[in-house]
Amino acid sequence: MYDWNFDVIWDYRMVYLKGAVITLEISLLAVFFAVTLGLFVGIARQSHRKLLSLPASWYVEIFRDTPLLIQIVWIFYCLPILMGITLNAFWAAVVALSLHMSAYMAEIFRAGIVSVDKGHIDAAKILGLNYFQIMRRIILPQATRQMLPPLVNNFADILKLSALASVIGVYELLHSIDNVIMNNFRPLEMYSVLALVYFILIFPVAFAARRSEIYFARRY
Repeated sequence: MYDWNFDVIWDYRMVYLKGAVITLEISLLAVFFAVTLGLFVGIARQSHRKLLSLPASWYVEIFRDTPLLIQIVWIFYCLPILMGITLNAFWAAVVALSLHMSAYMAEIFRAGIVSVDKGHIDAAKILGLNYFQIMRRIILPQATRQMLPPLVNNFADILKLSALASVIGVYELLHSIDNVIMNNFRPLEMYSVLALVYFILIFPVAFAARRSEIYFARRY
């Protein structure tokens, strides 16, 4: 029988705390960049100009159809060799996670844009609004109610995927706990509490996603 000893967790409480802070930093930065980039890519995909829509489509396919782990490793190790751009482990993880998730965000924005009644867009054109005015005043405000739940849900995915940053030595939660386990040889206790910490971080986001779906379903 395994001799469980959770007393050891208290000795490493600051490791969990610092790891959680770094995990949140990576996730929040990735959310900001992914949403910003995803919005532009999603709008470009809907453009009638092939010069915009084709590169945007390829961007989405490339980053959705390749594993995030490979993207993290490639940006951290290959980018300095091929392009002379060197990023530390933290920012390499942020960039990779942002690029990867922006492809999914772009599809969310595209689906939200498509959901807007075409009659509203035609009416705005008759009133003399240009493309960017239509997008800012007509399309995006209406599409938000369709996009918000999956966007919030993607934030939960980003929190979980941030654990992959451990492969390049970022001291987020998983990597921090892996280092501790090599010293105390208590993997079951440490990983069990690690799962609980991830749950505490992710559950409020997942709950907010579900509540937003219910809210918009009832209101509209």
